[in-house]
Amino acid sequence: MIQSGQYIINKIIKFFRTVYYKFICHLIGMFMYPFFLIANVRFVNMNITRIGHLCMEPDCFIKEGILDMRPKYHGIILAPHKRVANIHLLSYWRPYITIITSPLLRVLLDPLWHNRLTMFNINRYASDVNTNVDYTKIQKEYWGRPPLLSLTELDYKRGWAALRELGIPHGAWFVCVHCREEGYVSGEGCTHRNANINNYFLAMEAIVERGGWVIRMGDPTMENIPRMEHVIDYAHLDIKSDWMDIFLCASCKFLLGGASGLSSISSIFGVPVGAVNYSPMSVVLSHAPCSIGIPKFVWSIKEERYLSFKEVFSSPIGSFFLDYLYLEAGVTAIENSPEDIKDVAMEMLDRIEGKAFYSDEDERLQERFKSLMNPSHYSYGSISRVGRDFLRKYEYLLND
Repeated sequence: MIQSGQYIINKIIKFFRTVYYKFICHLIGMFMYPFFLIANVRFVNMNITRIGHLCMEPDCFIKEGILDMRPKYHGIILAPHKRVANIHLLSYWRPYITIITSPLLRVLLDPLWHNRLTMFNINRYASDVNTNVDYTKIQKEYWGRPPLLSLTELDYKRGWAALRELGIPHGAWFVCVHCREEGYVSGEGCTHRNANINNYFLAMEAIVERGGWVIRMGDPTMENIPRMEHVIDYAHLDIKSDWMDIFLCASCKFLLGGASGLSSISSIFGVPVGAVNYSPMSVVLSHAPCSIGIPKFVWSIKEERYLSFKEVFSSPIGSFFLDYLYLEAGVTAIENSPEDIKDVAMEMLDRIEGKAFYSDEDERLQERFKSLMNPSHYSYGSISRVGRDFLRKYEYLLND
């Protein structure tokens, strides 16, 4: 009884603290609003704890301003070091956005960061898989212009110095490979986004045969990979760091990756992305230049068959982001085969080298797949392509 009573008291205290904090935020916001209006400044409440958001949200915010698709606000980000997914990447946004990393200032300015009068919400760009309208429109309008970010001379020089120590000669080209696993963000309830790194080995070998190197990205919680010629398991090396992550993703010929935020680093630096094992299906198309993607399949457990692409896109399944939704619907996400992943890698190289060929039938298959999407789907309107060989091979899933 005593514990129950204390629990209720704690809940009441927490409630009044929340109400009080919101009141203070509103009061301070009302007082400061005229000054923010005159200075044309807004706090941007981006998600600094995840690398994908740290890429996509400021990228869209800045591009939206360049394109005159929003008021010309100057953005301010509150970002204490301990909470930032990649502090080095954050420094690349400084020419465009004021970055405040001081914990003390973060506490003092937090009420303004949460106040609607002094805050500009940029979570809408990437937080909801079912509302891509702003994100897609911005990226499509910006298409053809140079990326906002480029490597600093310091990062370029020290990055290549590190690669030479690993045996990669200066001027050689390499592909970054990233396969999402559960260790980095365990218990999130999105295991359908994970994949098996063993299914990427065939693509790695094909890249090496084409004259390139492969750098396996990730973190130390990931499964070790066997020794392969011209393949470096960077995820388990001592040189792994925030700045080296940025250098590699921004310097590779393309990134071959799954449904994770790391591929967004390459995108904002203008590096193409080969997106494989993407789940949910509605996020299959990247907005990086020259990119292609293929989704995971959706298997009906009850009917023991793959659902057609139309069945997936015409139902909520196309945007399922959490594991329990798949479970309740009686479906599961099935990974791409090693051959399918290899096909994407080879098509990416052909596209980058100007050797890719697309027949009239290939274009027809592209249109059929994209026509199944609607504005509620995250990839709707993307200029990127679905994998050519994937559509040829699984054309039967385009049938009604």
